[in-house]
Amino acid sequence: MKATPPKKVEKEKGGNSFALYIHLPFCRRRCAYCDFVSYAGREGEISPYIEGLLREWEAIKAILLSDGPVEITSCYFGGGTPSLLNEDQVEVLVSGLFPEGVSPGMEFSLEANPESLTPSKLGFYRRLGINRISLGVQSFSDEFLRCLGRVHTTRQAAEAIEMVRKGGWENWSLDLMYGLPGQSPAAFERDLARVLDSGAPHFSAYCLTIAPETPFGVQAAQGRLQLPPERSILEMMDLLEKRASRAGFLHYETSNFSRPGFACVHNLAYWHLEPYIGLGLGAVSYFRDGSAPWGAHWENPTDFEGYAKMAREDAWAFLERTPLTREEALTEAFLTGLRLIHGIEIGPLVARFGGEMVQDVLRKIHPLIEGGWLEMQNGFLRTTSRGSRVLDALLLEIISDLS
Repeated sequence: MKATPPKKVEKEKGGNSFALYIHLPFCRRRCAYCDFVSYAGREGEISPYIEGLLREWEAIKAILLSDGPVEITSCYFGGGTPSLLNEDQVEVLVSGLFPEGVSPGMEFSLEANPESLTPSKLGFYRRLGINRISLGVQSFSDEFLRCLGRVHTTRQAAEAIEMVRKGGWENWSLDLMYGLPGQSPAAFERDLARVLDSGAPHFSAYCLTIAPETPFGVQAAQGRLQLPPERSILEMMDLLEKRASRAGFLHYETSNFSRPGFACVHNLAYWHLEPYIGLGLGAVSYFRDGSAPWGAHWENPTDFEGYAKMAREDAWAFLERTPLTREEALTEAFLTGLRLIHGIEIGPLVARFGGEMVQDVLRKIHPLIEGGWLEMQNGFLRTTSRGSRVLDALLLEIISDLS
């Protein structure tokens, strides 16, 4: 059912090219480190939730998007565990989002966990137009998998990888974590070797971060979580960069590596600050139109009850989106662009935001260049090797400098 567009929004219709993210917050069990919007044991609510997603999508098309064809540059099913959905549920969702079929050549990713992936599902995904699988392995050690609270085993991870390979998937990715409790650089190197030998043309490697509200966060606050020392983390980072490079992978974003031609199109949209629309619990969006030429953000409720109420009352979060000022948009462009290893190109920023404003930002962050954290190279501002090791802290420093 389509919501009736309020007149004040009807006249503000704007652009219609963007990346599309669908959040599927269902998990068999929440992991000990996870602070994403996800819920375990609520599989019975999947079908009603899909109805809500499609209702939100219809409202966005009716109210927010301009007349004419919608160009979705990429689509990503994230979670949660999207592979937990059965085939009928996935078909209802895909056909509702793309009633005329998925555009050939559009990157269409789905996150999967080894324990819920089957050859039947993989074949079905391909027939629907899904053409990229992101497999959440995290580790090839049963000891570390149990520590993380993962459901699958090392054997299931290996079997899932073999399914993907035998299924003829060209574009697929593995997720790996490091800095785990009790993990040594040698143990991480063994996991990394399995990833590099898997045949995956893309992988992501994330250093464990501790969120206060998670089981790991509680254990850390009680002094019961023994994390590797900083020198071990730095050694793991060195191993990651050197081994990936030798294996022919491009380190194109702080946590992402790909063979040529296999960088994730969807995630690049975020880092290039291109428009994206997110549907579902906790989904965040960034969109530019006539009412917000520098872009606007909105975020959906993070609980099922709040999301259902929003859909039932047509009280969509995007109706209350927050426009960015030119200064805020430029700050976001720097913060997202610096996640890329090659950095952010200054020329296009000058063309978009004006030379005086860009130069003012560069003056404010010049001490970080002098300190060896950032560098200018061939027209790009990027982190140095030193700066990339402390990226999150560095970005907070930049935010402080630009405030």
